[in-house]
Amino acid sequence: MKVRSRIFPKAFGLFFTGLVLGIGSQGLHSQGFPVKPIKVVVPASPATAPDTMSRTVTQELSLRLGQPILIENVPGAGGNIATVNVARAAPNGYTLLMQLSSFVVNPSLYKNPGYDPIKQFDPVIQSAWTVTLLGISMRGTEGVNSVSDLIAFAKARPGQLNYTSSGVGTPQHLRMEILIHLTGADFTHVPFKSPAEMTRAMLVGDVTAMFNSATVLIPQARAGKIKLLAYVGKERWPQVPEVPTMAEAGFPEFKADIWHGFLAPAGTPKDIIRKLNTEFTAVLTAPATQQALIKLGISPTTSTPEEFGEIIKTDLAYWTKMIKEIGIAAE
Repeated sequence: MKVRSRIFPKAFGLFFTGLVLGIGSQGLHSQGFPVKPIKVVVPASPATAPDTMSRTVTQELSLRLGQPILIENVPGAGGNIATVNVARAAPNGYTLLMQLSSFVVNPSLYKNPGYDPIKQFDPVIQSAWTVTLLGISMRGTEGVNSVSDLIAFAKARPGQLNYTSSGVGTPQHLRMEILIHLTGADFTHVPFKSPAEMTRAMLVGDVTAMFNSATVLIPQARAGKIKLLAYVGKERWPQVPEVPTMAEAGFPEFKADIWHGFLAPAGTPKDIIRKLNTEFTAVLTAPATQQALIKLGISPTTSTPEEFGEIIKTDLAYWTKMIKEIGIAAE
């Protein structure tokens, strides 16, 4: 009995060879990566919380990757300038963006932010949550000891109470406007340029309330100069365990967490994304890094690229709806 051998057509043979080579090459991008310095663009000025967080994390990441990581500070336009710069960068893993949740807020807040958060970026990892609290002045707020008390207090004094932020469209502004939108309370917005000015206005009673970071509010609360009413997050912050979450305070629909994360230009090879995610995870779960971030009022976390991508999509839909309902716009 003869055994016939089948001869593949030449075209099919070339296709098969190309397919094998293609499959084999999918994992080659990260081999040897990185071979040169990596740039991380930060949409904030030096010495700010996002900048310090980025430097803390990338310093350790640089040691693990064996290449320098350069921080480029590009403040302005609520983070849009930095984001657009990275969207236009080569998708090769050598230019990354550190962003906050303003990344998904700005497409609705600005008429033309200049980027698409879904189409122009590949998520790498969510790295942290900013610890945000609601604080009130000690002056003229006798008997106000909870968020519900504050809302009732404001409703009984329409147009008489102020809140502060660092400007329209900033996290402090948006969070207070969400609370106003959900409750119907009446507050007047009085913005200041810096946390120091905002705090000073609270201490003397010129403004009644503000949402701000742990580094701004907790020292004043421990000094007995302000009251902390709630924490913006899913679980209580261990540094002030007596402060309830917004959900525990009776406002489970209040969703306004501030995340930090790293992204790459769309089209960055998946194996490079995976390698960066693995190395970021190792840094972010190291006790020394976690302790350093907690001191900054930042709660470290990690995610897969897919998990971070889902957070981005969910938050983008939420902020699109919320900003339309509130009617806020930034110039």
